[in-house]
Amino acid sequence: MTAQEEFIQYTNKYKKYGEMIDLKTNHTFRVQKLCEELAESEGLTNEQIELASICGLLHDIGRFEQWKRYKSYKDLNTIDHGELGVEILKDNYFISKFSPKNHNIILMSVKYHNKYKVPNNLKEINKYYTNIVRDADKLDILYLFSINNLKTKNAETKMSTKIYNTLINKKQIKRVDVKTKADEIAIRLGFIFDLNFKKSYEIVKENNYINKVIDNQIIEINNKELINQLEELRIHINNYIEEMISC
Repeated sequence: MTAQEEFIQYTNKYKKYGEMIDLKTNHTFRVQKLCEELAESEGLTNEQIELASICGLLHDIGRFEQWKRYKSYKDLNTIDHGELGVEILKDNYFISKFSPKNHNIILMSVKYHNKYKVPNNLKEINKYYTNIVRDADKLDILYLFSINNLKTKNAETKMSTKIYNTLINKKQIKRVDVKTKADEIAIRLGFIFDLNFKKSYEIVKENNYINKVIDNQIIEINNKELINQLEELRIHINNYIEEMISC
């Protein structure tokens, strides 16, 4: 079987747990395609593009068991789905069904795709493929927010000063720092400051993700201070995207 067929066979047994499984499966396939697109933009060989594709295919392999156990995808309240994914792939050498080699690259991309930062001591080849997956994952989450499938409701206060200043300083948000609904909005905007490839910024610009995400949120908000923050961040982030594309 192909890697994709193996993945489908594995995830089919979780379908009985409802539509949240289907949502994660669809997310996985979109991330897989984005990994391929990013790898192609980097001028990688067909073999390397296939490796990036498998990394994307397996990045959320832990999500299905996570939902089965906890009926939640919130890592802070359940389990780290990257770590769980590595356990699943190592169990009975399951990873061999997806790739005959490069297992460590795949495992590291699964383990670290959802972390705040990639460890500095990670081998460069592992870091490279992990960053492809991290970018693809963030791009698809931005896509979902841009089409209004995901949005934060009932944000009645402005972003906390710490969170807002983190974005102004061009850094992504640590989830442990999130205290309010408004801070939740900041998380996805902060994704922009952790992208690693020029192509990722081009995809964000081509699809107008930042403006769509902010527009979708503003129609849900009555707080003028938060609206002002979002409008300021719209300019700030779009300017940053232009800078990264022109580099």
